Amino acid sequence: MDGAQAADARRAARAAERAERLAAKQRGEAERLVRRQQAAARREAERLELAAIAAKAYEHYRFVRDWARRMSERTGGAAPLTAHEQQVVTALAHLWEATPETIGTLRHRCEPLSGVRAADYDDPSGDLVARLRRELAVLRKQLRVDLLVPEPKVLGGFGYLRAGERYNEDTLRHFHVLAALQDAAVLPEFRRPAARRLVWEIGGGWGGFAYQFKTLCPNVTYVMTGVPDLFLLSAVYLMTVYPAARCCVFDPAAPDDVWREWETTDFVFVPERALPALRPPRVDLTLDVMALRHMDADRVSAHVQRAFDVGSRYFYSALPAGAAEEARNVWQAIERLFWPNPVPPRGEPGHTPEAAHLVGWRRLLV
Repeated sequence: MDGAQAADARRAARAAERAERLAAKQRGEAERLVRRQQAAARREAERLELAAIAAKAYEHYRFVRDWARRMSERTGGAAPLTAHEQQVVTALAHLWEATPETIGTLRHRCEPLSGVRAADYDDPSGDLVARLRRELAVLRKQLRVDLLVPEPKVLGGFGYLRAGERYNEDTLRHFHVLAALQDAAVLPEFRRPAARRLVWEIGGGWGGFAYQFKTLCPNVTYVMTGVPDLFLLSAVYLMTVYPAARCCVFDPAAPDDVWREWETTDFVFVPERALPALRPPRVDLTLDVMALRHMDADRVSAHVQRAFDVGSRYFYSALPAGAAEEARNVWQAIERLFWPNPVPPRGEPGHTPEAAHLVGWRRLLV
């Protein structure tokens, strides 16, 4: 091959290389375009799915609102409220005339109950997120059992993302409760029971703990009592995140109807004023996730006494670790009817726990 032929060959090779690079670039651009289109399609499908869920949630809301309004009227209004409870009810007053957009972001309306705000998670590198990551990692390592239930995205679910799942302060708070029930050897009885179990939560908050408990323990009928205003959050939330769940609401004209098919019912919602008429077929566990702390002594005693009267085997209570007086008042009421078993909180060495935990076993003689 002479010099001219060699030069022609080099030019041909360079042209072939340029053509290959151009083809590779075009293939890469085409692949990136396909990925962008697929991502956009997934986002649109997710948007439509969340919009459909929000629309269904508004149907649930209208049903719950009408029922809660009737309960307020037929039972003589809400139970006598403390100053703190009245503040919460006032903060939730707008939910009685909520728009579909408000219900579509219902989780953002729960701050008056838990103090947890969606805006606090806008900065994923902030101190709050770093603390949550550390505490959750420690709990999972210590427990060696999977009790962590992430926050659903529906209805404006928020938190920091980890492997595609959301976690926030409520997640951590409820994780601590589940850890205490696990350490007290109570929770395993409900995760794989031989027969249906019935659990009663006092107050119920916005429904977050009920969601976690029911996720881990599906063969459970979960009863919730509270003032009607709270069901605008908790009942609507639970009906929405569990679209296939069978839910029953209390009717003062037929108080025992909610128990007719209780073994196939997932959630039962009862106004607090109906507590004397609460006659479940059984109660395996009564839960107080920082609800009794806000009640006066008479209401605390009424709840504990009712749990005992209906045969509750266990009574769990969580109270702020630094609220010694509140804990003393509530736990003394529990100790009169249940054998007390304080459960040490989990966490890092030197960590100041948010809550103290007590599990009581039903006394045979009082």
